[in-house]
Amino acid sequence: MKEKLTVIPAMYYVIAALCYVATLFTDAMRPGLAGAALMALVFAYLAFSKSIRFTCIADVIMAALFLYQVISVVWLRAGGYPMSVYTGEFVSSTLPMIFYYAGRNCRGADKGRWYAFFAVSVMMLGILGIVLYATAPQFYCDWAYRWSYISKADAATLRVRMHSVVGSTCLSFLGVAGILAGAYFLASFEDTDGEPAPAVSVPGVLRRRAIAVLIMVICLLTAIMANQRSGLVAAGLAIVFINWLVFFRLDIIPRKYFIYEVVAVVVIFAAIFAVKIEFILKYWYRIISLPTAISQRSEQWVAAVNNMYSSWIGNGLGANGHRAIGFEDAHVIADGGLVKMYCENGVLGFSLFVYLMYLALSDGVKNIRYHYAEVGIIAVGLMQSIGSNMLAFQICAPVFWFAVGACICLKRESKDSCGKFPQHPV
Repeated sequence: MKEKLTVIPAMYYVIAALCYVATLFTDAMRPGLAGAALMALVFAYLAFSKSIRFTCIADVIMAALFLYQVISVVWLRAGGYPMSVYTGEFVSSTLPMIFYYAGRNCRGADKGRWYAFFAVSVMMLGILGIVLYATAPQFYCDWAYRWSYISKADAATLRVRMHSVVGSTCLSFLGVAGILAGAYFLASFEDTDGEPAPAVSVPGVLRRRAIAVLIMVICLLTAIMANQRSGLVAAGLAIVFINWLVFFRLDIIPRKYFIYEVVAVVVIFAAIFAVKIEFILKYWYRIISLPTAISQRSEQWVAAVNNMYSSWIGNGLGANGHRAIGFEDAHVIADGGLVKMYCENGVLGFSLFVYLMYLALSDGVKNIRYHYAEVGIIAVGLMQSIGSNMLAFQICAPVFWFAVGACICLKRESKDSCGKFPQHPV
């Protein structure tokens, strides 16, 4: 029963990805509704299995933040918004918070199962996206136009960035999170609640690391081809972070392999540079334009904060999201997840969020050896939320909240430490 606590919530990503794929074949599929139903089932399962517990301050803060967003409907309605704004935002950004409790119950092999399901889902979306991007069949161009991913139903417009079936913004974050999920399998030990894991054979370690590299390569290519500025920067930082940890900080893999990696990257870049230099320049120009994107949004952020219903309690869930566009007397739309969260939750609600992030990251960094994947996912989620409403996407938020829950150390529940785990370097 305990092992299923992680597997069943992790199935959300596999089923949700298949629902998005189904939109290629039928207009009757509504992935948002399907995702909400899946998360409701996950919530019911976690509650039935008594996995929603309050054994440390982080659990209390998490519950308080969730309830705060629930009751914010009161002042959202007072601001003149319909229930549809609240309902849509709730199932996209608040309901995914339940995955925090899936992360809290995730230890050892359970975590590997979660990341395996998640990585398979991201790779499925990435490989499908690459095939559709390369072939650009007309039915897919028409589909992308209907879903407002592109402004013109032709191959040239389609190939500006890769959308797969979830949109380039979501795909960008999922690709970076997939890189970090793949990096989890670079380690040759398991976090088993403080108990040392049994030794792993050399062939087993090599096989696991080969799978990890394959996952990371596919997810990196996915994040690059999505061509989102924040995603490109986040992917680069994630690769640097992983290399620093596994080769230098934690010594998980002997450093000689770092030299091999650098040589391989140089050869690949040289080959692309010689054959198709415009491919590299396309993404380079996107990366260096990132400061411009921030300056363009800064005036909007200031206006959004200056037009808050109340600086203490905020505007209410959904008031500063894109679902509020078109309503009379609507507050300024905040195109940035962190500013959006502040405007909707005010000082009180946003303080709960900041404190929870502090608890999760402090525990994760202190125990970085077996929480590096979670620390990375939280960090890139927050970074990409500066300019995009990343935590308001139903397909993106669950893995973020899972990582937050998984980072909370068991020592907050008892006097036992999180422990040290042996390495089996190859």
